[in-house]
Amino acid sequence: MHDPTHKFEGTISPRTERIAKIISLVGQPPFLSIIPFVAICLAMSDDIVQGIICSAVAVLAAVVVPVVIIMYFSWRYGNSDRMDVENKDDRAIPLASGVLGYTIGVILLYLLNAPWLAVVLMICYAVVTAVIMIITRHWKISIHACGVIGPSLGLSVAFWPYGLVYFLLFPPIAWSRYVLKKHTPLQLVMGAVLGFVLTAVLFWLLL
Repeated sequence: MHDPTHKFEGTISPRTERIAKIISLVGQPPFLSIIPFVAICLAMSDDIVQGIICSAVAVLAAVVVPVVIIMYFSWRYGNSDRMDVENKDDRAIPLASGVLGYTIGVILLYLLNAPWLAVVLMICYAVVTAVIMIITRHWKISIHACGVIGPSLGLSVAFWPYGLVYFLLFPPIAWSRYVLKKHTPLQLVMGAVLGFVLTAVLFWLLL
């Protein structure tokens, strides 16, 4: 890496490429939100039934809806990777749709009297996605990098200090996006910084 503003210019073996693609897929922000939302809803709800219902709603809003949106627009724009809208100019509508889905999730979780941390974390997803939507019009900031930090902070707040382990996902996910030539190091770092700052500020204001 000679210049943090440039994408990876080297070559990797087919085996390394397969590993990177698997990590990139598993590291999709919607998938990373499953453990935090389910763990928080089950651990902090008044009873197991409420926890299961709130978990289902959170997974629907933070996982199912975003994945369907990503897959649809990836197909519509002719991307080879069905879980990635590669061109930054194609990301506005998918991101706006994601904000809408997260906002509905916030409302439903609030009405269900879900654990407040789960509601706030869903608010973070909506706000962070909206900010990314604005930035992406001008610069392809890393959504993957940003998507690691929010759930990591959520788990850290809920299950301190054990939740900090989730932050260990950042290095391999950032590596996969870099060697697959999806992002520059600067885009990856700024994605992480954006996710941390916005989530931390919202937690400080709302918790």
